[in-house]
Amino acid sequence: MSPAAKSVYYYSFYLFLEGILLTFVPNLKLQIGGFSPTDEEWIRVLGVYTIVVGIYYYQSSRHEQRAFFQATVTGRMFFFIGIAILFFLGLAEPTLIIVGTADVISATWTLMALREEENPSSSP
Repeated sequence: MSPAAKSVYYYSFYLFLEGILLTFVPNLKLQIGGFSPTDEEWIRVLGVYTIVVGIYYYQSSRHEQRAFFQATVTGRMFFFIGIAILFFLGLAEPTLIIVGTADVISATWTLMALREEENPSSSP
């Protein structure tokens, strides 16, 4: 498995964990983030969707789908920027920045791995 595939592979497990928490114990996840508990179904639907996205990440990593890896870098960076904009507009809690930070870190890992694979001679 290439380094970029590994970064996406490990991120898929982050998505699985987040999805499982949102689906089965959403209020625990919400309270950890400083949000009010809810009994609305949207949070569980988001959890199931997160698991589905995790499946995409998992399968793409196992099949070395480089185009998908590149797309996830853009998507994860966009997610962070979107969360930051919502925060600065007063439409999102600051704890969401922490969630977005995980995306930036993982996207940066994937980006660096992709660049290293393009230029293997630049490694020490």
